Amino acid sequence: MAPAQTEDRGLDMKSIAINIFSILLFILPIVSYIYQENVRQFCAGVLGAFFIAFLLPPVGWKRPHPYSDMPDNYPYPRKND
Repeated sequence: MAPAQTEDRGLDMKSIAINIFSILLFILPIVSYIYQENVRQFCAGVLGAFFIAFLLPPVGWKRPHPYSDMPDNYPYPRKND
């Protein structure tokens, strides 16, 4: 029988940060069109969100997942696991 394993729901901090960055990146053109005087501030905010998502552990562009071949790319366990 296969061992019981917890299901990965993508709720680690790296996945959430990547999702927030992606949402900001998609709404950037719309918000920049509506508020044209603040385009630089919006771009700086999206760039800041990218750096936060990039620097969260595991550092890099890859989203952590439990079936990774790289030992550094496993998601960190949550406190309730």
